[in-house]
Amino acid sequence: MSDLIELKLVTEDEAECLHRLQVEAFMPLYEKYQDDDTSPAKESLKRVTEKIIEDNSDFYFIVFHGEKVGGVRVRWHQGKKVYENVNWISPIFTIPKFQNKGIASTVIEQLFDIYPDTIEWRLDTIKQETGNCHLYEKCGFVRVGEDIVINEKMTLVDYVKNGIRVRRFEENDNRRI
Repeated sequence: MSDLIELKLVTEDEAECLHRLQVEAFMPLYEKYQDDDTSPAKESLKRVTEKIIEDNSDFYFIVFHGEKVGGVRVRWHQGKKVYENVNWISPIFTIPKFQNKGIASTVIEQLFDIYPDTIEWRLDTIKQETGNCHLYEKCGFVRVGEDIVINEKMTLVDYVKNGIRVRRFEENDNRRI
């Protein structure tokens, strides 16, 4: 499947296309949870454009069989040692007709390869969306921290994945660690 999915950096000129995909992908969740302050479906084109051009993030189109079907943003903090090599995935989305096809898990695995120096990955999701929670747990993320209640219908939960790759040596290997 990974050879069918490509991540393509979004340019400022493509902001409108990305914004349309984001609204289409998140509108069903917005209609369900009515989270005016947190829903990516309610973000303005101006805000999406600002995210595309920020120095501390990369925004990609998710391209499936040559068609733009979603997006993913990787964000990091610059100049703060405590967050060095820590990346946030926010948001990740595919439009409804391409959901539940394994695209997001493949994209996440590709991100792990694109950012090999990441020591910790972070993201949050809606607790009530058990399919999303299952996806992130399947990709190695663990739920951490306090739940954040957005409204009576919706709670956000945080996930973390350790990105450190440990080299293993055989007992009879002469190399020293």
